[in-house]
Amino acid sequence: MTEYPFWINDFDRVKNYKDKWPLSTKIFEYPVSFWYLDVGPQVEGSIKRLLKRAETKLPILVVYNIPNRDVGQYSKGGAGSRERYFEYIKTIAKGIGDKSPIVIYEPDALPHSTLLSKEEQDFRLEIMRKGLEILTEWCNGIVYIDVGHSAWLKPKQVVELLNKIDNPKVKGFSVNVCNYRSTKECINWSNRILKYKKDYTYIIDTSRNGNGPKANEWCNPDGRAIGHTPTTNTGIPNCDAFLWIKIPGESDGKCNKGPKAGKFWPEMAEVLIKNSELYND
Repeated sequence: MTEYPFWINDFDRVKNYKDKWPLSTKIFEYPVSFWYLDVGPQVEGSIKRLLKRAETKLPILVVYNIPNRDVGQYSKGGAGSRERYFEYIKTIAKGIGDKSPIVIYEPDALPHSTLLSKEEQDFRLEIMRKGLEILTEWCNGIVYIDVGHSAWLKPKQVVELLNKIDNPKVKGFSVNVCNYRSTKECINWSNRILKYKKDYTYIIDTSRNGNGPKANEWCNPDGRAIGHTPTTNTGIPNCDAFLWIKIPGESDGKCNKGPKAGKFWPEMAEVLIKNSELYND
């Protein structure tokens, strides 16, 4: 993709931590994503205000409200019905309007569908297909469907699932959201998917993959590091961007002494920074 006009938020997201954990503020010197869960019709106004605040720049938005979200794990929840979900998608789309921010569509929802019964999977894939149809028809967002990470599904499995939900207006797919797989591994896996989806491009979440994974541990593993800072200049054909989709320092859930999923954890944030090149900046 062309150079993306990244917006770095201009409000203090770590005001409760910076006195005791000053290094944690370094994370917010870079563009991070804004996650939208189902909070009612005010989502539309919230997105419009964010886009207005960003002016000529653009944030990165994450759609995250699929029914049976996270299949009952730490980030469980989501819309309570098909109708509620479609209303949520419509409010997101109306908020975006004619702007063109990057939109990450439903982290983990597609690979999680393989854990569901046939009936539940069919339901999920159908509402994802319809949700993407609404999103791409009603707004100008640059949409990437999340497909999990390189230690999860085989590329051909990913393609079979994508073919059931995508449409020609989808730009591509996102990988490694909320995970720790190395950038090299993500590139190799994504390029295998592109053998079947030649019109697609992809983006990689590099927010916490600087040291790669700790075996297959996905929930607050220790010793991790921030990876590449956000950029569209990846130097990799068909890789549109390295992004911080998962906000570095936010917990994966109540594991390894972490707080609830999504809560900022300054101790972890400082570890991620100290183990990365940002520590010497």
